[in-house]
Amino acid sequence: MAAIRIHKAMPNAPGMDQSEIDMFLASSKTPLRLGTTNSKGEPNIHPVWYHYMTNKLYLMSYKDAVKVRNLKHNKTVYFSVDTDAMPNRGVKGRGTAIIVKDTGKALSLSEKIVAKYLGDLNSSMAKNMVDEVRKGSEVLVEITPHYFSTWDYTKSKF
Repeated sequence: MAAIRIHKAMPNAPGMDQSEIDMFLASSKTPLRLGTTNSKGEPNIHPVWYHYMTNKLYLMSYKDAVKVRNLKHNKTVYFSVDTDAMPNRGVKGRGTAIIVKDTGKALSLSEKIVAKYLGDLNSSMAKNMVDEVRKGSEVLVEITPHYFSTWDYTKSKF
């Protein structure tokens, strides 16, 4: 697996290394902001629940949603996950998105996303979300990042 390039978002801001990125993306419950473009090249921003594992980002979406339609025209996406509270930390970047065709993988990772944000898979909302994946009306999107741009002001001495 090739290493993903890591940049500091701003020259004077502290950044994160790969292990810090892995920890931040795996533990953050802040929704990922996903940027896609439509067939005219117009941008769309979509806040989504996500799961991070082995240098890949995963998200669920209704199969006919704008973001999924946009991916059919342009698989290049931009993403950002960052904290609201000061001192801010975050990771953003660009990647290539695909729809996961393997139903078993899609179900397993969708369950991880739902459990992360809802706490478990026991609620009717959680069960319905996973059932939509099983039926094929929800799809799992896999993003392979090309680079990460990071900032971590928790390392600053103010």
